[in-house]
Amino acid sequence: MYKVFLYSLVFSILAFIVWGSFFEIEIKIAISLIMLTFLPAISKRFYSWDATIRKIKAALYASLFLTGFALLLSIGSIIKGQHIDFASLWFTLFLFLIFLLGSVVYGVPVSSFSDLATARVTRYRFALAFIVHLGFGLISYLFLGPLMYFALIVAVVFFLFDEFLRKQTSKHRETKMAT
Repeated sequence: MYKVFLYSLVFSILAFIVWGSFFEIEIKIAISLIMLTFLPAISKRFYSWDATIRKIKAALYASLFLTGFALLLSIGSIIKGQHIDFASLWFTLFLFLIFLLGSVVYGVPVSSFSDLATARVTRYRFALAFIVHLGFGLISYLFLGPLMYFALIVAVVFFLFDEFLRKQTSKHRETKMAT
């Protein structure tokens, strides 16, 4: 009984903080939906330990990949003969943190929802999961505006890394079952 009271208290405080803030309504709705995925009744169906670890790895790999790409662009300007711009290097670090935060806070619940929605689909699961990831990337326009294009790129890269890790995990399980 105390768990129900504790969860109710924590979510009431978080809801008050979110809805009492000066955020725009789109951000309030997005944060509230993400908060709901952590309710115990929902999280049992939504998150499994192995899948969550895989998705966090995918978020980290996607963030590192995109940050590495941005870093290569910065290094490319240095190679062309321009001076070293430490502001662009700091901005690259900032991009990594933003990519990682967005991937973990928004991408992991969306990817878990995608897994739940495509659990019984066998033939077109990859395409359907891609559409779900892309759709939620497009929905990010509500609270990111024109920066939604970055969210779409992150969503696609996150999806590709998650699918790659899913294949690796299933191959590992098949190998383990065969022995």
